[in-house]
Amino acid sequence: MAGAKIEIHDKAKTQGFSARFVCMTSKVLSDGTHPVRLQLIHTMKVKRFGIDVSCGKKEWDADNGRVKTRSKNAAEMNRRLNATAVEVGDIVDSLVVHGWLSIEGFTKNFGKPRSKGNVFAAMEAKAKELEKSGRVGYASTYRSIALALKRFTKRNALQFAELTPSKLEAFDKFLRENGCSGGGISVYMRTLRTAVRAAIKNKEMHKDLYPFETGTNLGYSLKGLAAGNAPRALSAIDMEKLKRFPFDDAPHLADSVRYFLFSYYARGMNFTDMARLKHENIQTGRITYVREKTKHKNDNKKLDMAITPELGSLLKAFEDKGTTHLFPILNDRHATEKQRWTRIKKCLKKTNADLKKAAELIGIDTTLTTYVARHTYATTLKRNGVDISKISESLGHETVLTTARYLEGFPSEVLDEANAVL
Repeated sequence: MAGAKIEIHDKAKTQGFSARFVCMTSKVLSDGTHPVRLQLIHTMKVKRFGIDVSCGKKEWDADNGRVKTRSKNAAEMNRRLNATAVEVGDIVDSLVVHGWLSIEGFTKNFGKPRSKGNVFAAMEAKAKELEKSGRVGYASTYRSIALALKRFTKRNALQFAELTPSKLEAFDKFLRENGCSGGGISVYMRTLRTAVRAAIKNKEMHKDLYPFETGTNLGYSLKGLAAGNAPRALSAIDMEKLKRFPFDDAPHLADSVRYFLFSYYARGMNFTDMARLKHENIQTGRITYVREKTKHKNDNKKLDMAITPELGSLLKAFEDKGTTHLFPILNDRHATEKQRWTRIKKCLKKTNADLKKAAELIGIDTTLTTYVARHTYATTLKRNGVDISKISESLGHETVLTTARYLEGFPSEVLDEANAVL
């Protein structure tokens, strides 16, 4: 009758709680099969639950707690058993975390929807909400975090209350070991912090369990996460090399280098905003647009800049590309926001790959990406003594504090230049 135990929380095991599927050979159904039930044992109590699975005595694999694969309807029966095992693990996890582990507590929750308090369910719900509002990239971030957490925990269910400071530290280490940069970890952890705050607001997590560092709480700290991995701005010498790029000698890299230069001359405009620019964004010799990153906020602040000779020359190079947009990245075939986001992501990947080749060709050691153009623009202004409030406005930052963090510390070569005049 007995079957293999279902994997549950280690603390539940130490408290004598066990769960397994059993084939009730003493009971015979009208079709001659025996019902398979979920059996729980805790504090000398035994309780069994019907789970709409049955099989013949010879079809039951007691060692694995599943129907033998060659049996009739085995795939469907085992699918139900696997789904039930996941639900059992989810419920037991929640009961352990909240200190409510008991058969009675399990009974109240078994067979009922269990999205409340579940990190993965909450992340997916938020991703769907973001997609509906057109924020496909942000939705993708939520799903990427959930996937990373599933790989880290090796579980399909995780309660918000389990996100302790030590758990987050371990997750941080896991991400680093799997090649995630400080900047990437920063995005993951800040997004996860937003999800945790939402869970507390929705009463899915007690506020006393907040795992991140605050003024009065020694939790997981996000300070300095991206500092060691910030993109390096080009030196003035390297920027000149790029401005004089040999387009005729490397036509296959021309578009990508021009994208970089356009971003630099267009006040550090990021690639997504560049890709979405249409001819209608140009009026009376000026480019006007709203940053994609902040347009979901109600202010819809427009950024406005004159088309300088440098920008005009770059735009002219794309005049014959035959698209409604200024650059041959998007067109009318990209009708949905998801299609546009996917296309931009694909083109950005190619552009960054091209930029690395271009840097190698002209002798630039810095790893070149489109984001380096934005950073170089801001750093160039800072080198030339432009007030940080003006830099902040030109970058489209919401606050000067964001710009201050963005420009934190001059590159070492700038300090060398400063020392040279002493």
